[in-house]
Amino acid sequence: MLSLRRIDEAIGVVCMLAIVLSIFWGVITRYMFPQPASWPFEVSVIAFSWLVFFGSAACIRCRMHADVDVLVGMFPPPLRRAIFIANWFLLAVLFLVLAAMFAWQAVIAHDIRVVSLDIPRSTVYVPMAIASLLMLLQHVLLAPWRDGWQWRPSSELAL
Repeated sequence: MLSLRRIDEAIGVVCMLAIVLSIFWGVITRYMFPQPASWPFEVSVIAFSWLVFFGSAACIRCRMHADVDVLVGMFPPPLRRAIFIANWFLLAVLFLVLAAMFAWQAVIAHDIRVVSLDIPRSTVYVPMAIASLLMLLQHVLLAPWRDGWQWRPSSELAL
């Protein structure tokens, strides 16, 4: 269950716990103490953004992202295969560009501080770059060339 291949899921679980616990602490301090905590909102927003990106990496591994392939399903097999190959490469480029852009954003935002937490803003962007690289890795590990680049319908079509 705990393996490096599923590290994205583990990070997602930790992020979800951070969201729940920080919001819970924010509510407690707002109603129980004279001075509410100022950091729970920022922690939950940062953890949510990390959850989205690491969760996306996990979904790529399991092919859980939505496919709208009704139109592609009506095409002849050679055209479906060509669209599948082009889509695969476009997604690989997207994940690579996302990783590069988040890494660049981390570099240029390193001197800016997060207000309540007083940490560099790069700590927000570096995990997103890592998650984008994980998305690329999961995408490559699907290895569609093993099947001869054969298009597979989505699970909705199979039902």
